[in-house]
Amino acid sequence: MRRVRLPGGLRLVEAPRPGSPLAAVVLRVRVGSGDERPDERGTAHMLEHLVVRCALAGGRVGEGALVSARTGRESTAYSVVVRAFDAVRAVVALGAVFDELRVPPDVLAAEQAAIVEEAARRHAEPAWRIRESLLGGLWAGTAFEHPVLGDARVVASLTPRRVLRFHRTWYHPANATLVVVAGRPLPDVAAVASRWTGAPAPPHRTDAPSRPWTATAGRDHAGIAFAYHRVDPAGSAAPVMLAREAVAAASGVQVRTLPLGEWLCVWAATAREPFIAALTRTRDRLTSADGAAWLRTEALIPTLRREDDVETAAVRAADPRTLVTTDALLSCAPEPVAAVLTHWRNTITSGREGRG
Repeated sequence: MRRVRLPGGLRLVEAPRPGSPLAAVVLRVRVGSGDERPDERGTAHMLEHLVVRCALAGGRVGEGALVSARTGRESTAYSVVVRAFDAVRAVVALGAVFDELRVPPDVLAAEQAAIVEEAARRHAEPAWRIRESLLGGLWAGTAFEHPVLGDARVVASLTPRRVLRFHRTWYHPANATLVVVAGRPLPDVAAVASRWTGAPAPPHRTDAPSRPWTATAGRDHAGIAFAYHRVDPAGSAAPVMLAREAVAAASGVQVRTLPLGEWLCVWAATAREPFIAALTRTRDRLTSADGAAWLRTEALIPTLRREDDVETAAVRAADPRTLVTTDALLSCAPEPVAAVLTHWRNTITSGREGRG
């Protein structure tokens, strides 16, 4: 994997995928809901919609490939999978996100209505409500507290001028990472991306203190979440990834993880005691006589299948905190995976600063 900083400040990552007929291109701009002031909540997500519609002409690249976009608490990512020989064309197309954004009032109104519909769909999903309640409680009092969808009143009051100001503040090459996963080296990529220029980017916000754990419950649903400081992020990605897969295989409980700043959020849509039982059951399975074979069959192989996808590889390479190599996965033994589960269980059972 080749990493370089281009003259305009853009971080370029090129990952070879020999023989692949497809290429994936991801542009990650380091601005998300955590960078919004109270009167901007929802602007990063709205901007994602408008960039796709206005700057990327609806998201079409080449002969029909569609750009997918996602806004999170720390960043906004634009990705596209194309035929290998269209990779440079895809890079050229994504570079338009840095161009001066022109938003007609009627287009803004249409996207405001679309976000209202999206919010209604999300609020109808129990899993989404649990996640947002957990993360909101986990990061209460910080910039990461409010949902990416933002405040409906703020979104409704946005004007083209305010959106343009937000775009000018954050959308610069120096505040972005471009990742290209392709079957062969593409020297034209660096030449194209080097032409992207812009003002120095503002510092990224990282004011998210730790909340050991929090819980939320309703009439029919419950969830639990906690966060911890990763001492060695680069060395912990593979065991964490396999730990999530192993818990699902052993108990059916889906564990989710999300890096925010220097912290790792962990949560599950289940109550505290079932979560502890799931972690214990999985750890016991890993430490049994055939634990290594079970880990390989139930966790490693399903993970490798997903990680082989070119877009998944590009998305992970855009954020080093989530990057995990095939070698790291193949060499991961049951012991470090069990250690992750033990750490998670101890964090919950200690109950420090627990909140109902």
